[in-house]
Amino acid sequence: MMEIGIDFSLVTGFLEMFATVDVFIAVFVRVLGFFLVLPVMSGQNLPLPARIGLSLGIALLAFTADIVVLPDYQFTAMGFGFLIIQEIMIGILLGFVVMLLFSMFHFVGQLVDFQIGFMIASVADPFSQQQMPITGNFYYLLISLFFVGSGALHAVIAAFFGSYTVIAMGEAVILGNASLAYFIVDIIVQYFRLGVQIAMPVIGTMMIVNIALGILVKAVPQMNVFVVGLPMKVFLGSIVIFLTLPFLNNVFSDLMYTIIEHIHSVLWGMRGT
Repeated sequence: MMEIGIDFSLVTGFLEMFATVDVFIAVFVRVLGFFLVLPVMSGQNLPLPARIGLSLGIALLAFTADIVVLPDYQFTAMGFGFLIIQEIMIGILLGFVVMLLFSMFHFVGQLVDFQIGFMIASVADPFSQQQMPITGNFYYLLISLFFVGSGALHAVIAAFFGSYTVIAMGEAVILGNASLAYFIVDIIVQYFRLGVQIAMPVIGTMMIVNIALGILVKAVPQMNVFVVGLPMKVFLGSIVIFLTLPFLNNVFSDLMYTIIEHIHSVLWGMRGT
C-alpha cells in the first residue's frame, strides 16, 4: 500500500501564522495609515484598492522580516481595538510629517501668487480635488517628481520600516506626550520659516515693483497703474521664479535628508523618552 506523508512543519507554520493574525492586522493598519497620508500616494494619486494592496504587501514583508515584536496588550476586544487605534495613529503621524513638507510648497505658492496677482486664478487639482494656487501646484509637482526620482520615497519607506524596531507595537505614547507635540510644532515652525525664505526673492522683487509703481503714479497721475502694474508683476515674477529654480535643487536635496531626520525625531518622541 502507498503511504501518504504529511509535512507537519507546513501545518505548524500555518497554525503559528493564524495564531498571530492579530499581530499581522496591527502591522497592516500601521502601514495603511502611513500610505493614507503619504504624499504622492494619497488622495487620487493612487486608487484606494492599490494602496490597500500595497499596504498588504509591505505589511507581509515587515511581518516576515523578524522586525516586529509581539505586542503585550490585553487580549480582549477592547484591548485589541486600542492597539489598532494606536497603530494607525503611528502610521498617520509618520505620513503627516512627510505631508508637512509638501504643504510648505503650497504655502510658498500662495505667497508667490498673492504677490504676482495669481490668487484669483487658482486651478482645480485633479489629485487632491481642491483649488490650488498656480505656482503652488507647480512647486508641488516639482517636489513630487524630485521626491520619487531621487529615491527619497524609498528612503522614507525604509525609515518607516525602522519604526518597528524603534517603537514596538502597543508601546507608543501619543496622547499627552509633550515631547512629541514639541517635535511636531518645531517641524511646522521650521517649514514655515523655510517657506518664507523660498518665497522671499519674489516678495522682495514685488516690493520694489510696488514702490516703483507708486513713484510713477505720483509722477504721472494719468497712468492706469492696474493696466501697467499687473502685466509687469506677472512678467518679473515669472522671471524671478525661473531664475531661482536651479537653487531649489539644493533645497530639495537638503529637505530629503531633513525629512528622514524628522521621521526619526517623531519616532523617538512617541517613545515618551
